[in-house]
Amino acid sequence: MRFVLTMVALACSLLVHSQEVTLDSLRKIGLPVVVVETINGEEPSCEYLTPDEGFPGYSIRNATKVPGSVQVIVGEKTIYDSGLYHEGMSGMTIKLRGNNSAFTPKKPYKIKLQKKADMLGEDEMYKDKDWVLLKDETPSLNLMVGLKVNELVGLQWTPRFRFVNLMMNGDYRGVYMLCESVKRNTNCRLNVSETGFIFEFDPYWWNEELWFKSNMSNRRYTFKYPDSEDVTPEQLDYLVDFMTKVDYSPYNGTYEEYIDMKSFASWVLGHDILGTYDWYGSNMYMTKNDTLDSKLMMANMWDFDTIEMVSDNYSMAHTTTSGPFFNPLFNSPDSTFTEAYRKRWEELSPTLFDEMEQFLYDFAVSDEAAALEKSRELDFNHWEDTGPTVEENIESNLQWFRSRKAWLNDTIQKEIAMGISMPSIHKTATSQGRYNLHGQRVPKDAKGIIVEKGRKYIQPNLP
Repeated sequence: MRFVLTMVALACSLLVHSQEVTLDSLRKIGLPVVVVETINGEEPSCEYLTPDEGFPGYSIRNATKVPGSVQVIVGEKTIYDSGLYHEGMSGMTIKLRGNNSAFTPKKPYKIKLQKKADMLGEDEMYKDKDWVLLKDETPSLNLMVGLKVNELVGLQWTPRFRFVNLMMNGDYRGVYMLCESVKRNTNCRLNVSETGFIFEFDPYWWNEELWFKSNMSNRRYTFKYPDSEDVTPEQLDYLVDFMTKVDYSPYNGTYEEYIDMKSFASWVLGHDILGTYDWYGSNMYMTKNDTLDSKLMMANMWDFDTIEMVSDNYSMAHTTTSGPFFNPLFNSPDSTFTEAYRKRWEELSPTLFDEMEQFLYDFAVSDEAAALEKSRELDFNHWEDTGPTVEENIESNLQWFRSRKAWLNDTIQKEIAMGISMPSIHKTATSQGRYNLHGQRVPKDAKGIIVEKGRKYIQPNLP
């Protein structure tokens, strides 16, 4: 049986209250302020789960949906106001989200509006009910950098986000990223047909109501669309059959019949550029437009906690022999995918790194970067934490992309010259041992979020 802990997710004992941080003081800093007021000041709660032996990570279930209101304020202007909660008409509900990340004192949240709106205040076309407040583990610019790479490699959708300060029930909660959630929205998010699917290769399948797997591998998939209760037995049978064919296709060279080559090559190349260590929990979202002749497509990259941690190899999603599809694709007797990957590199590499460098320079001198720096100081004080400055983040990222371009270009060109059908897999020191999210080696009894053998999990001090 899984071990279950029921507790209030934001217990007062876990919070370091900062009475001096007021809404007025936050307005003056410059970042948008998300102001959440729940009915009667109720805090979201959940059950904390430790999995059965052999399953990765920790997770939560039965997260309470707490009703209330939410505003987004920039300076003296309110760019979004949900109004008071009236079911189906106005207001919102807020609940805990995440898996490992929900075990730390600073919690991530999901907001569901009662009426569609663009919480980022940009355009009516971006209206949706579902939004997320993501916390920054390091802190870093990882989400910003990862989503920019997602955009530059040309995946089908790039979520929008903004750095924000969060005030909840009059209490300052720190710096968050207010972000679009991964879901079907034909106007502005993932555009799949009503008869199509969005699903995820999910390491936390054991905590979901519905999942499926192919008959050839142990990869489990869970649904983002349609909702689990709307999936028919016929659809489930179809997907089991289809994904079995996908799993087998690298070995008989038929994968072009089933997968969209460009999106698969772009997704793994994006993670190779970022040097992602976490392959098992890197949120592999896929879309399929119907149940007939459409191909499987990679959707968008998500979860960038472990980027820039593999400097002398391809990403773990690329090299691991278990888990994702990519190692079998690169090893297939049909080298078409390897050539598609190299072609994508040749298309993107002449401009991508220059664009990334300019993007970072522009952010460095922006008002947003200055406001983020001031906000981090408040966040560190509130949570009694320390971390790098925004300037240090930017310099680290600039160094990464300069060295990464050189490494990838040199490695891929050498492999082409040597006639290697698949990008080489080099044994790397970073694939051994236990690391924190700063890339620092840690002992076996270290607490917090740990990366080991390409998997990210939390080792908490359980109550």
